[in-house]
Amino acid sequence: MVDVNKFKDFFENEVKVWDHPSMAVGIVKDGEVVLNDAFGFADVETKRKADADTMYAIGSCSKAFTAACAALLVDRGLLEWDKPVHDYIPWLRFKDDYVTLNATTRDLLCHRTGLPRHDVSWIKGSKNRKETVENLRNMNPGWSFRSHWYYQNICIVTIGYLVEVLTGMTWEEFVQKEILDPLGMTRTTFWVDAMRADPNHAEPYGRPHPHDLKGLKKEEFLYGGTEDYEKRIGDEIGPAGSILSTVNDMLKWVQFNLNNGRVGDKQLISEKNMKEIHSPQMLMDPLLISLPETDFYSYGMGWFTETYRGHKIVEHGGNITGFSALVSLLPDQNLGSVILVNNNGARNTYSSSYHIMDQYLGITDGNWTQRFLDWQEKSHKAAEGQIEQMFGKPVDGTVPSHPLASYVGKYHNECYGDIDVTLENDRLILEFHHEVSELKHFHYDCFQMINEESLLYEFVVQFLTAQKGEVDRIQVPIALEPAVPDEIFVKVASKEKEKAEE
Repeated sequence: MVDVNKFKDFFENEVKVWDHPSMAVGIVKDGEVVLNDAFGFADVETKRKADADTMYAIGSCSKAFTAACAALLVDRGLLEWDKPVHDYIPWLRFKDDYVTLNATTRDLLCHRTGLPRHDVSWIKGSKNRKETVENLRNMNPGWSFRSHWYYQNICIVTIGYLVEVLTGMTWEEFVQKEILDPLGMTRTTFWVDAMRADPNHAEPYGRPHPHDLKGLKKEEFLYGGTEDYEKRIGDEIGPAGSILSTVNDMLKWVQFNLNNGRVGDKQLISEKNMKEIHSPQMLMDPLLISLPETDFYSYGMGWFTETYRGHKIVEHGGNITGFSALVSLLPDQNLGSVILVNNNGARNTYSSSYHIMDQYLGITDGNWTQRFLDWQEKSHKAAEGQIEQMFGKPVDGTVPSHPLASYVGKYHNECYGDIDVTLENDRLILEFHHEVSELKHFHYDCFQMINEESLLYEFVVQFLTAQKGEVDRIQVPIALEPAVPDEIFVKVASKEKEKAEE
């Protein structure tokens, strides 16, 4: 018999050890809610405590809802897992024509199109959902089709848009009617304005500095303006990460998945198609930490699936500015959990989930908290050296090849949009997706972004010149992935000049 009070003591300590504002935890075993509680503060400044009905953003845990939408449409004969998405959305294009003609719903939901993330193309951008899907045609692949697993938000958004094409309802409307309402998830929404209007919501927090392991600061990205957020997340990337919910509501979702698509006496999604989305579709490397307790890692459709001490796990984490989440299922033990944290990149969602599973498996020596603390410290040290690994150390004594005014201008990339470079008080200033940063000279014609709030913080961009000597391009390593070429932004004035000379 598992002692619930010991669980509570464990989670109280987790909040302190990891220096989180709060974490809300739910556990369901054999159809019964074992724990639904929260520890710490939903709002640190006002000391407002969190509880099981406090609303948090669940980030990419939303992807499983999008996979469930697809399963519903397959059940109704409107969609086939292995029919090309291009057959349903004729204007859909990838850069590779073969991918365009062959990529299926299964391919997009299990992240095997060959595309890297390309997230900077939409974060704080101005595209709507359809335009975001259209932008797939401009995204450089990193690997050949179906050869490599790589997490890709926009492919999931495409399936969300496909829901609209097939039903005439937005993804939000379909999820509300076909999933949230039947499950009785009454405190779940897609919109930050609804969350903010609710008196029982968690505020978003992060670390004071990107490389800090401790300390808290209120995050402004999520709450930087409701209309902007709805445009950026709700309307654009929603099917990949916009759901906001509570522990009590998410336990209904956990139970629904453990019941293989049944809610009460109704089979909402067929058991066959629930097994499809819960089953391994694409082998992958460990996403976070390689564990001796795990034999293989894979991705299903909207879910990660792997072994753990000989048992199958179905799980998915979520990280969105100011919030972290994890939903975990141990089907053969009829055990599930949900963990919600109002802090960036909280890795104790995983250590806590493993601790829960171990208690029910009779394992007492997992030592998960310390193992993940050690891993986090090691990964942060590696991240601190990543910029130097990518760009090397600046070469002393070098100067730009042109006067600073020569670098000023608008630079355009079909996938990522515009970069504007201006000169203020003898300093180059770069604006990208409404974020502004000074460019500090790195060496030669390379400059480094120094605004910690910028999407491209610490990135080194390189200005390139044409044969006639004028500055006409910027090279940016936006994907942060060696397999993917740097993106080139072309100076708009230079393009206009070329046309005039033709």
